[in-house]
Amino acid sequence: MLMSLELESQLIEYKLSKGFVSDVSKTEDSDRLVNLLINRNVNIDCLVNNVGISDENVRLSELDVDSWRKIYDTNVVGPMYLTKLVFERMMKEKGGNIIFLSSVHQDVIRRFPSYSASKGALKMAIQELALELAPYDIRVNGIAPGYTGEEEKQHQDTPLHGTSIDPKYIARGAVFLASDYFSRHTTGTVLKIDAGLSLVNHLFYEHPPEKDL
Repeated sequence: MLMSLELESQLIEYKLSKGFVSDVSKTEDSDRLVNLLINRNVNIDCLVNNVGISDENVRLSELDVDSWRKIYDTNVVGPMYLTKLVFERMMKEKGGNIIFLSSVHQDVIRRFPSYSASKGALKMAIQELALELAPYDIRVNGIAPGYTGEEEKQHQDTPLHGTSIDPKYIARGAVFLASDYFSRHTTGTVLKIDAGLSLVNHLFYEHPPEKDL
């Protein structure tokens, strides 16, 4: 769980934030973080697992086992372990919700197989956990972003608006899923926010959609 200094400085005047440095791929860091929150009597009612790393090895002949393990430890195993620790707190508090940041590449080939495979695993984990934790009134959902950038730039393969996605729209999706007011009955769902990117295939280029004159 790592909050940027800039974000923390923006929220500190509202007394809403506190940043901690923790490596999600290290179980001892997650243990330390959750114990610290427990000792401070922090009620954990929402967990957002927003983490993801990748490598650029495409060919099977370039497979690096250590790299695959690092990616899975960071993208899947680490968040799952942290979720287990938080679940144990939520179970005592009787409710909560958990959100994982996945990717459209949970379904769509990216040509970085280690990354896509890890996000595909995360999609199934979301659905499995949604059923397992439902009796505890804990909702489990995900968000699958498309091409995202802090400054919206032209992105010709994105049908809607033709630009990358400002991260604030991903954050608004997380707010929606975190709110019982909006999504009390939503669990096991992966909300796709990709401006139609995952819909694109060869037919899109053969017959691109156009406005009627």
